[in-house]
Amino acid sequence: MNLGLDMSLKLQQKLSFQMIQSLKLLQVNTLQLEQLMKTELEMNPVLEAGDELEGEEAQEYEEEKETTDEKEEELDVNEDSIDWEEYLEEGFDLGYSFNEEVDRNEERYEPTPVYQVTLEEHLLKQLSEKKIEDEKMLLLVQFLIGSLDADGYLRVDPEDIADYTQTTVYDVEEALNLLKNMDPPGVGARNLRECMMLQLRAKKLHDSLAMKIIDQKWNLFEKLKIPEISRCFGVEPREIQEAMEILRVLTPKPGYQYNHDRPSTIIPDLIVEKIDGNFVVMLNDRSVPSLHINKSYANMIKRGSTAKRDVKKYIREKFNSATWFIRSIEQRKTTMLKVMYAIIERQTIFFEKGPPNLHPLKLQDVADMVEMHISTVSRVTSNKYVQTKHGIFELKYFFTEAVGKNTDGGDISSERIKNRIRQLIESENRKKPLSDQKISDVLSQENLPVARRTVAKYREQMKLLPARLRQKYD
Repeated sequence: MNLGLDMSLKLQQKLSFQMIQSLKLLQVNTLQLEQLMKTELEMNPVLEAGDELEGEEAQEYEEEKETTDEKEEELDVNEDSIDWEEYLEEGFDLGYSFNEEVDRNEERYEPTPVYQVTLEEHLLKQLSEKKIEDEKMLLLVQFLIGSLDADGYLRVDPEDIADYTQTTVYDVEEALNLLKNMDPPGVGARNLRECMMLQLRAKKLHDSLAMKIIDQKWNLFEKLKIPEISRCFGVEPREIQEAMEILRVLTPKPGYQYNHDRPSTIIPDLIVEKIDGNFVVMLNDRSVPSLHINKSYANMIKRGSTAKRDVKKYIREKFNSATWFIRSIEQRKTTMLKVMYAIIERQTIFFEKGPPNLHPLKLQDVADMVEMHISTVSRVTSNKYVQTKHGIFELKYFFTEAVGKNTDGGDISSERIKNRIRQLIESENRKKPLSDQKISDVLSQENLPVARRTVAKYREQMKLLPARLRQKYD
């Protein structure tokens, strides 16, 4: 064994905390950026939010404030000078009548419920109104309510509940029947079939054809085999479709309306408008405060300051961190605008005419145009949306692959094919729906050659039913 000491040089690249923070800022959307800024403001005393007022501006602000106060004083009205007779003749308009012109550019906020009743609270309230005297039964129903999942289903086996609560299965079934008679209809069901039957009973459709389909031909109903079901009941396929229209409006998840995890509203990060013939990109960052350095802390690290050395060291660290954070946000804005302008340049027809005029585009193409790394473009386009006159789109939407070439040698984007397939299916004759092969033939005639299996793949991605299940019967 040879023991000894060796010395060698090695280059190693490491990402600093500031670099990681800068990359993170690129990836977040506007709402997440606002949260990050609030956190940074709480942790860094050198950082301040709001408009920084210089000396003269602050003086102007004070003068303007004094002028406003004087005007408000002038608006004081002497009630003795009011002609009350004329006022009574004209009516009791308290000023709530809306005669002003509506400003379309006025910012409006969607009301968000502060508190929402949960499914458990809604059911417990109904249970208290029933005034059940049997305390054991009352506790058992409360236990069942607490065992429901977010969809309102009871996934636990009654035998397991009986063992756990030291009761009988008969008692559990009796408590379950009480629960199933509560609102919303279908709550307490153990599967989708039972849930639909409970809702049909609540609608007084015990003897309807829809109930018979669910009760007797569930396997055929799952596969939507309408001709087979019609032969089983000896009725026309049209009657089966009418019964399925009743089933279509039932709620498969009765507890969904009490679920708090609903999709949030999309707020665009960028806005594209056409002004004087040119597309202009604006950042939708009105809710994001502007940041600046606190002057008092900045003066403490200047030469000649009387602050202690350890205090200066602490302030200098926070000062450097705040400066880097502000620069990173400015860099984020610049990068987002560059990438958006590059997308507009490559997808100009889309912004002019809207979908489906989308050309094939790769992240690498935009990265080459803005002279940045593809990972930077990927971060910028991740989880962000842009508002156009054609609607709100995710930035990733503009990147679509080419699935082939037309007879003119031009690339065909997958998004363009999908949009055309959707249009053809939406405008087809439902009595004779277009098959995948027929759609492929129509696309080929329109200089968009794609194979039948490609049509089937895109149709499934868009969750569109095959021709057999889209057919309507007379």
